[in-house]
Amino acid sequence: MEQRVTTIISHIAASHREMSRILGTHRSVSTQMATIASDIPDSHPNFEGVGMLQEQALQLTKNITAYLNSLANLEEAIAQQTEIVMKEMKDP
Repeated sequence: MEQRVTTIISHIAASHREMSRILGTHRSVSTQMATIASDIPDSHPNFEGVGMLQEQALQLTKNITAYLNSLANLEEAIAQQTEIVMKEMKDP
């Protein structure tokens, strides 16, 4: 029984590593976009109009929100899987 639990835990850990790698990639993209946004001048930006500026700001906000939601989903998945493993280890 302990061997099965150990195997399950190792598969869960591999899954979490993969999710962390994906989230790391999302973090890099969001960080680069935020850096680009911080380079935008505060006054009289030379864009294709205010609409384009608003569209880019909206896209940046969506990417950051998606990244934070991914972190929350990862945390929830880890908690659920840990709960299952703890219940399995508790039962004789």
